[in-house]
Amino acid sequence: MSLLKNWLRASVAAVAVVAAVLVPPPAQATPMADANIQVSAENVVKVTSANHNQVMEASRTKLVVLDFGATWCPPCRQLKPVIEKLAAEYGGRFLLGEVDADISRDLMSRYRIQYLPTLVPMRNAAELPGSRMIGFRGETALRAWIDAQLAKG
Repeated sequence: MSLLKNWLRASVAAVAVVAAVLVPPPAQATPMADANIQVSAENVVKVTSANHNQVMEASRTKLVVLDFGATWCPPCRQLKPVIEKLAAEYGGRFLLGEVDADISRDLMSRYRIQYLPTLVPMRNAAELPGSRMIGFRGETALRAWIDAQLAKG
């Protein structure tokens, strides 16, 4: 029995070391200039019930892309660094609003999200009809989708 305990302790320690190496440190939050919301990276904001209305106000001046995802979702983990990179690359042409499906269940229900990841484009506090992107199909497809949403005005 003690051999099993030692093996489990060693396994837990190994997982902790690997996680510490692979998980990047959290980005520093900086306040957004024109709203009372926190931007965690360039043109990226964490959206919760508490700041949802402010993010929707931002959608009156630019495209807001709500990214519904979760840390346990493999396609969400693939999408996240790519869409964050594009948010920085596009230089403020759109605001990426990241919604954690496990924390903001009320927003999941409000937007009727059934699959993760789901991208919902917002303009003037309203969803652009028929424009959702479900899943992650690679950077090229994502870039084309963002360009199509920006072209809608």
